[in-house]
Amino acid sequence: MKIPVRLKKEPIVEAIWEVRFVLAGTSTADLLPGIVYQALSNKYPQFTRLPAAEIPVPLAEEDPKLRYTPRFRLDGKNQAILIGEHMVALSCCRPYPGWKKFSADICELVQVLESANLFDRLERFSLKYVNLLDLTQPPDLNCLNLELKIGEFELHCQPVQLRTEIRQKELVHIIQIASPAKVTIPSRQDQLRGVLLEVDSIRVFPQGSLWSEVIHNLDTAHAASKEMFFKLLTPGTLQALEPEYEDK
Repeated sequence: MKIPVRLKKEPIVEAIWEVRFVLAGTSTADLLPGIVYQALSNKYPQFTRLPAAEIPVPLAEEDPKLRYTPRFRLDGKNQAILIGEHMVALSCCRPYPGWKKFSADICELVQVLESANLFDRLERFSLKYVNLLDLTQPPDLNCLNLELKIGEFELHCQPVQLRTEIRQKELVHIIQIASPAKVTIPSRQDQLRGVLLEVDSIRVFPQGSLWSEVIHNLDTAHAASKEMFFKLLTPGTLQALEPEYEDK
């Protein structure tokens, strides 16, 4: 399958890179937000303490959902760093600047985390793209390479929420589809309505993995995520998004 370099009608509403880890000690969790802010405050000057920061750490440790909930947020232009007890994420909202710029910002953040020297081990990293396909109104699932029936009933024009996992070598892709979906873009005052398509590509690290392996696997995860996204589109949807291909 020939993969486009870019789409003129970009469907990405948010891209999120996240790394999960175990810190070397409970006291080091208080140090991490300050270290990241000190290193990157020129790009992410707004520091916010999130509601999850009020939850006692022992209580959060017992709940898998709370364990990886961000407690602090650093905001910059169109991007934000999220920091929790066991996670750090970089979020980029529309307009997406492209992989070259986004991956460079990820690598910059990884270098700050590595130099902090606060970590016992790395658990995993993930790369999630949230896309909204708003090519037709009302939205329906005919824009996707998907067949969905219950008994004799076709579900393409019905409200649907779908989640599945697809394993591909060392990656697990979590695919989520919701239709119809509404999305608010910070740069716009109105809401967009369409089919929401999320591709969350996860790479679990074995014991003893280093930060260099995060960097080493970034491009591989991105290429696999991108290929998965385009495989989920119909030929008509792809053409409607106005693909551009690399010149030979």
